[in-house]
Amino acid sequence: MMTRFLTALTALLAVATTAQAQEGETIVFGVVATEQSENVLHLWEPFVEDMSRDTGYNVELRSATDYAGVIEAMRADQVQVAWLTNASGLEASRRANAEVFAKFIYPDGQLGYRSIIIVPNDSPMQNVEDLVVCDGTVNFGLGDPLSTSGTLVPQAYIFADRGIDPQTCFNQVTSASHEQNLMAVANGQLDAATNNTTNIDRLQRARPDVLERVRIIWRSPLIQTDPIMWRTDLSAEAKARIQEFFLTYGWRGDAAQREHEQAVLRELEMGGFLPATNEHFQPIMRLELIRDLAETRSDTRLTEDERAERVAELEAELAELSELERLVAARDLSADIAMARQQMIANPDGPQDQVSTLVSTYLQDSPRPEGRAAQINRRPEASQLSRMLIGLVVGLIVGFAIFLTSKPPKYAPGRMASDRIIDAAIWGGFVGLLVWSFWPAEVFKLPLLAENSDRMGEYVAGFARPDFSEAGNYFRQIVITVQIALWGTFFAVILAIPLGLLGASNIAPFWIRRPVRWVMDGLRAINELVVAAVFVAAVGLGPFAGVLALAFHTAGVLGKLFSEAVEAIEDGPVEGVRATGAGPLNEVTWAVIPQVIPLWASYALYRFESNTRSATILGLIGAGGIGQVLYENIRSFEYGKTAVVIGMIIVAVTLVDMMSQVLRKRLM
Repeated sequence: MMTRFLTALTALLAVATTAQAQEGETIVFGVVATEQSENVLHLWEPFVEDMSRDTGYNVELRSATDYAGVIEAMRADQVQVAWLTNASGLEASRRANAEVFAKFIYPDGQLGYRSIIIVPNDSPMQNVEDLVVCDGTVNFGLGDPLSTSGTLVPQAYIFADRGIDPQTCFNQVTSASHEQNLMAVANGQLDAATNNTTNIDRLQRARPDVLERVRIIWRSPLIQTDPIMWRTDLSAEAKARIQEFFLTYGWRGDAAQREHEQAVLRELEMGGFLPATNEHFQPIMRLELIRDLAETRSDTRLTEDERAERVAELEAELAELSELERLVAARDLSADIAMARQQMIANPDGPQDQVSTLVSTYLQDSPRPEGRAAQINRRPEASQLSRMLIGLVVGLIVGFAIFLTSKPPKYAPGRMASDRIIDAAIWGGFVGLLVWSFWPAEVFKLPLLAENSDRMGEYVAGFARPDFSEAGNYFRQIVITVQIALWGTFFAVILAIPLGLLGASNIAPFWIRRPVRWVMDGLRAINELVVAAVFVAAVGLGPFAGVLALAFHTAGVLGKLFSEAVEAIEDGPVEGVRATGAGPLNEVTWAVIPQVIPLWASYALYRFESNTRSATILGLIGAGGIGQVLYENIRSFEYGKTAVVIGMIIVAVTLVDMMSQVLRKRLM
């Protein structure tokens, strides 16, 4: 009977999940949320809504916290259009079958921004020469490895040009977002950090009090604005619709439409878009070559012959790029569009279709080789109400079926109807929730695991060539990670002992026990990353923020386990101590703690093992250790080095696990 029921249930689920699946053409638009993710997505949502309406595609907005995430998604065709930086966009053109089709301009018409170095306002450093004395006393902050202004430009113009390695020049080098670096400098946790003029302008409007605490000591030459890219294998029709939308956005339609769209652009700190191609990356390619040349000339690990050969190769590439730059003419359309926009502003009563006409002519005249036309993603669409109704109907059907099939045979022990109804409600509700959650959880993408297995294979293949060139540094970072876990667990035990005693029902009264348990619930509920971000504001980027994050989160876990151990003790020893006339403190000291010490120690060792794994994750917010190295390697697409780091983490966690097991057996 159960087999028949499960078979019927499976069929019912299959029918339910496809009952209202309408095929919709979907374009996924990826953005990088280097600052607060929810703010970035909120700003882009009106733009994406207009894009969906005007292109006729269902445009989905997706974000990642770093550039590598968007690039890998684009490489796997999970993102078709993306807003990237110059450095990350160049990487996407190399790795993700992507090309530039537009670039944005600022509201004042500026075509670029500048990388900067900021220091605290009271810093003795007055210029970049004061920064690069390399006496090992400066804590310095770089941006994302694929950030143009945060990493590439400073590396090329400041460090590579002087033959300086930041890792050896400074006391500590961290990698974080522009916002984190700026706050760390303003709070005196970093002595200097990279940033850009766009972020400074934004802060001037939002937090002028913070800006008063920092000072700029270096500005780079102008950097082009960020590119908008698509996958090259999109169909010609999709490209035409998307490009027409971008190039005319804010400069088409009637006055009301233009005002709405320009308001959206102002929120994004943009003034519109201009056409562009991969030629957009030529200045960035030049910076890469200049940086690589300087690093090669100062690399002491190379022999003279190896250095000469590598320098000759780089100089040849630089000469070839220079020739290409001379042959590339400026696109007339960019100037025409800019002029047309100025005319529309100066003469609001004149023709208002100039930009649309220019773009239409450009799209008609531009050759567009088809290549392989990519299939635009299709996904089932369902409204929230219809999902709830389908889940409710399926749940009722399943519940009714279970109620009917749960009736015992004639000669079997009877069951009360109320028990059968409760069982039916539980299982029906569970199945209904599964069906209701099918679309939001995107379970319909399950077949993609098989369809795109080759893409996963390509990604994993990048780890098959381990790079041990930095193994010594990785070993030191592994040791730091274990030390973070050790101290985090130690502080957690210190905090958990009073929490465990005051949270036990046989030790503390209700009016004390209940608030203590609320505190423990709160400590357990907040993720270590959130706690670490809070402590970064106080102690700065680095391992100690990770120690404190692990300590507070683990204190909540151990406090609950310690209190449960106290509640399970034997009453005899407590009564014996009490019979001597001892007070509550002596009862705890001589009767409670001796009973729970072995179990407490076992719990603490287990959490030390878990914290060793957790400490690797804290590198995401710059809390130091091997986790930060792992995160930076992944963001830089250094998969050979990433493979070595992962292998060392596995070995370290295994050794800690073995030691923990031996000690637990000894204590128990």
